Amino acid sequence: MQRVWYRHDQEVVVAALRRREPIDMVTTMNSGPLDGLVALHEELGILTALGEVRSTRRRRGIEDELLLRTAAVLPFLPQPGLTGAAAQLFGEPAILLRLGWSPLQICMGDNERHRHCEERRQASLPCDPETLRDALGRVTEECWCKVQRAGVQALFERRLVRGGTYAVDGTGLGPGLRLVCLVCVSSERPVIVAWRVLSGDASEKGKEAAVTRSLIEQLVELGGPECIGLLLADALYADGPLLAWCKFVQNIDVLVPLPSDREIHQDLDRMVREGLIPLRRHSYVRRIQGHKQRRTVELGVAREMTCWDSFLEAARRYGAAQPQLWACLIRPMDATDPEDRPWTLASTRDWASGQEAYQTFRSRWHIENDGYRELKEGWGLEAERWGRKLAVQRGRITLTCLAFNTAQVYLTRLGQRAAERGIRRLRQRYRRELGTSPAVVYIGSGFAVLSIEKLVAILGAPARRSLLPVTAAARPP
Repeated sequence: MQRVWYRHDQEVVVAALRRREPIDMVTTMNSGPLDGLVALHEELGILTALGEVRSTRRRRGIEDELLLRTAAVLPFLPQPGLTGAAAQLFGEPAILLRLGWSPLQICMGDNERHRHCEERRQASLPCDPETLRDALGRVTEECWCKVQRAGVQALFERRLVRGGTYAVDGTGLGPGLRLVCLVCVSSERPVIVAWRVLSGDASEKGKEAAVTRSLIEQLVELGGPECIGLLLADALYADGPLLAWCKFVQNIDVLVPLPSDREIHQDLDRMVREGLIPLRRHSYVRRIQGHKQRRTVELGVAREMTCWDSFLEAARRYGAAQPQLWACLIRPMDATDPEDRPWTLASTRDWASGQEAYQTFRSRWHIENDGYRELKEGWGLEAERWGRKLAVQRGRITLTCLAFNTAQVYLTRLGQRAAERGIRRLRQRYRRELGTSPAVVYIGSGFAVLSIEKLVAILGAPARRSLLPVTAAARPP
C-alpha cells in the first residue's frame, strides 16, 4: 500500500472548497475529557516511554510504537474489553491523529500482513484489535518495568505525589495472578508509585516481604530517600527482617496490623488482663457504602516490646544496640461481624498515643476502597485482562495503572494545568483565531485548519453572527 502524506496548505484547500471539490476527510480538533487525559498522558512522558520499548520480534505492518501508543489510551475508555474499547477509540479520528495515525491509515489501514487491504472490514480500521493484542504480547517484562519507572518518575519530577505515607497490599486478578501495589495514601486521591505482577510460584506465601522490599527500593530510587517516611503494610507483606531493614537502613517507620495468633498480641492481651496496661476508649465515624457509622474501640498501648525474635535479630545485624517495638492492642466494642475480633498494631515508631496510630493506619483503606476497588470495578482490570497470555495481561495491567495515575492527577489542580499545557501546545497556533473546536479538512494532498464559521461561509452558508473572540487585526477602526 502506498502512503499519501498530507501537507498543511490553507490557501490550496480553501480554493478547492470554493471550487466544490470532493472532501477526502473532515474532523474536529475537539477538547473533551479524553483529549485532556491523552494530553496529560503525553505531558507525563508515557507515550514517549512507549516509543522506546523494544519488542521480542518485528512483524510486518504497523509499527509497534504506534500500536502501543494506541493501546495506552484504551484504559481511559468506558469499555473495559480490548475489542470494545478499540472500536470506540477508532471512532475518534482526532485522537488517532494525535497518537500518530496518518489519514490514510485511519481510512484504509496499514497492515501488510493482511491480503486485500482495500476490502478490509470497517471494524478492523485502522487496525484489527487482535493486532493490538499481538503487539502487547511481544513486549518483555523488563520493558514494561522501564515504562512503569518512567511514568512514576515523571510524577515525582512534577511534584504530583504529595506526602510521605504509603501503603502496600495485594489483590487477586484471577487464578494464579496477583497484583501488589505500593500506593501513596497521604492525599485524598491515591497514586500507585510501584507495582508487581505475580504469577505462579512468584505469588506463593513467604515471598511477599521480598516483593515489598523491591517496591520500596524502586520508590526510593525514583522519588529520593526523603519521599517516604511511613509504610502501612499488611501483615502478609511485612515480616521482622523487613521492619528492621526499613527502620535501620532506609529510615522508614512501619505500622503493621498483627492477628491474634502472634506472640506480641498474646503478650499484650495478658498484660491487659493483669492490669499492667490501661485501656482507653476511642470513638470515630467511618463511612461504609456511603453511610456514616459510629464505631468505638478500646486501645491499650505498650512500649519497648521485645518479643519479635526475627525483628530483633535482623536489627542487631544492621547495628541497632537496643531494638524494640511499639504496640497497641485494639478491641472492638460494637462488633457486628465475626471478623471483628481483637488485633494488634505494631510499629517501629514510638507513637504518642494509640488514637494517633489507629487513625493514621485507617489511611491504608485508600489502597482498598479507592485503589483496588476502582481498578476492578471502574477500570475492569479483573474481568477484562485482554488475553490469556501472561505477557498480554502484564501489558494490560501496566497500561491501566499508568492510566489510573494520570486520571488521579487529572482531577487535581496541578494535573488540570498540565493537561491544558499539552492541549495548548497542539492548538496554540489556531485557538485564538479559530476557537476551541476548529475543523481539519483534507483535500487532495493538503489539509487546512478552519473555524466552523469560516468553513460554512466558504461552502456558501455564512453565519449571521460570530461567537469567536475579536482579535486586534479583526477589530474595526
